[in-house]
Amino acid sequence: MESNETIFNGNHILGKDVYIDGKHRVEDITFNKYLHELGFGIEFKENIDNVKDIAVVWYYDGGNGGDIYIEQIYDHDTGEIFWEDKNEYTNQDEDLVNALLMYGNLYETIGMNYV
Repeated sequence: MESNETIFNGNHILGKDVYIDGKHRVEDITFNKYLHELGFGIEFKENIDNVKDIAVVWYYDGGNGGDIYIEQIYDHDTGEIFWEDKNEYTNQDEDLVNALLMYGNLYETIGMNYV
């Protein structure tokens, strides 16, 4: 399996699904603030801006019509793991993964690892 790694600046803008007056909207939020808001790794609000580079490890499964799977998200500078793939997802897991798949531009890969 071929894993890819995309590194984002902590201030990279993702889309966050919200409902306002019963209507679906997409709100801009920085990657590091979204990790904090969802409860992944960045525990203290004052530490959010210290996360400069966030690495997302992912792979593409299959040819046409295949799916992208995210394996891990970590602080590229310190190695601290914020999120790892697991068997059952919480709503927060789904929100994070969906934001990355929809708004993350994962194909802007900077590294490839062969696992």
